[in-house]
Amino acid sequence: MDDRPTITLHYVQKDGKRERTRLTHHTMAEARQVAKAMLHVGNGLYSEVDICAEDGTIETIQNAAVACPSWDDFRITGNRLAHKVANR
Repeated sequence: MDDRPTITLHYVQKDGKRERTRLTHHTMAEARQVAKAMLHVGNGLYSEVDICAEDGTIETIQNAAVACPSWDDFRITGNRLAHKVANR
């Protein structure tokens, strides 16, 4: 008998709506593969996927197309503090 817990994937759309898929008899590695494939196939529809077990969120995979800005992005937008630090 397989006693692995059910893993649920919560797909978070850019507008905040959520969709979910339950995976039974899957490993975490397989759940990650499914989540990454859905982010790719969704073509920007989803901002992230939460991988959850019965006791809560285990891991969040963010869509690389909507990743958080880096320090260099702040410098480009004219942030005065970034320019001050860069010019020291």
